[in-house]
Amino acid sequence: MKTKLFTVALISMFTIIMVNCSKEEPIKNEVQEEMDVKSILDNYHFFGEPPTVIQEKSGKSITKTIKFFETEGLIEFSAKEECGSYPYATVTGSGNATHIGKYHVLNIGCYDGVSPILGFITAANGDEIHTYVASAEQDPETEIWTYHYIIYNGTGRFLNATGEVFMTGVIDTENLVWKLKGEGTIFY
Repeated sequence: MKTKLFTVALISMFTIIMVNCSKEEPIKNEVQEEMDVKSILDNYHFFGEPPTVIQEKSGKSITKTIKFFETEGLIEFSAKEECGSYPYATVTGSGNATHIGKYHVLNIGCYDGVSPILGFITAANGDEIHTYVASAEQDPETEIWTYHYIIYNGTGRFLNATGEVFMTGVIDTENLVWKLKGEGTIFY
């Protein structure tokens, strides 16, 4: 009888451990829990559903390489109800790029590792390229960041655009200032 009770207790304990260990809950570090601005130092990998990617236009399609010269801007964090305990990121800046000319950039979203960080690159004439951050990683030795953006749509001449952009640069976490440059390919 004691052996059966011990076996049942052991199986129950093993089951409880397995169930609790198999739960897929997002892991929050202390920085994210406190909405500290240093959460930008956590590598970001997009796990949620990306915005719907528009298929290329039928007929004539244009393929262009876009080179983004050094772009700089500011990062702000705020609280938004839809983000829960995570910060809401607003990244703004301006720069110059081939094929686009002078532009302004706005990236927004809940910084939770699940929600998309959406981007809007607005050319001087008002045409927009719509992006989302697919990943962002920092090299621990050089402290250089690499961002991978997916182009999923746009407005004006960039309507139904697709493509990708890779940006590299630095983030000053004390002053919440960033400087990036990079290159990508756009199809529209």
